[in-house]
Amino acid sequence: MIDKIYIPTFRRVDNQGTFDNLPDEYKEKVVMVVQEQEKDEYKYDVEYLIVGDNIGIAKTRELICRDAGKQRFYMVDDDVFLHRRNAKYFDKESNMETAKRICTKEDLDEMFTLFHSWMDKDKVMHIGHQPSVLPPAYVMKENQAITAATMIDGNELSKFIDEIDWELCQIGEDSRFNLDCLTRGYKNRVSGEFAVYPTWFSPGGVSEFRTAKMWKEEHMNIMRKYPEFVYIHNEKQKPWGKYADNFEEFVEFRYKWKHAYNSSKNIKHDFF
Repeated sequence: MIDKIYIPTFRRVDNQGTFDNLPDEYKEKVVMVVQEQEKDEYKYDVEYLIVGDNIGIAKTRELICRDAGKQRFYMVDDDVFLHRRNAKYFDKESNMETAKRICTKEDLDEMFTLFHSWMDKDKVMHIGHQPSVLPPAYVMKENQAITAATMIDGNELSKFIDEIDWELCQIGEDSRFNLDCLTRGYKNRVSGEFAVYPTWFSPGGVSEFRTAKMWKEEHMNIMRKYPEFVYIHNEKQKPWGKYADNFEEFVEFRYKWKHAYNSSKNIKHDFF
């Protein structure tokens, strides 16, 4: 199980896709993270973490991590669908009539039990999901991109939280956090069976201020800090998905996650 599910949200008062699709038992664990300017507009019966106005998602994530402290917590964007894929793709007996479904309470119970076991037995501090728009290819994989939803071991994060340059970039902060952890010798793990479907480029959230120019500038900040592990793959990437028309062509950056982790092989932690 998990005690805290943080949902940072902005300009989506009446469009809480993630929250609406959570089972009731998990809605009770939600901490909705809202800006001071919007706090009176949210009427959901949940705990709230009120943050400053117009501080950006990178700073918001920092405040979430500091609020969580040393506990294990889950942080998920407000516009995603948590999916469970059919077990038949992982050499197990089929457990649903479809290829995937929105996670039920039982699915989430099983997912968090699994994630806790990875942290306890395999010493993984940072866990995420394969996007469900990609074909199912693995039960789990280590040292990959983690975006939109993640479980974090706050006890481990607290050991270096003050060393992180949270303001390095105003978007692309998930990629920066991945590198912050990997280069310090903390591997991550991504689940293929419990996948996530983010509604990229949907109205609200960072779409309120993100531009292609800003995208490039902020990711260049990451590349300057981690030049060995970040590179430009495509100068003219077209947006994709249902809300593709909400954004323009942008520069696609890619990351050498495994190289980042391997660069830290001489770092030792009590965690291990």
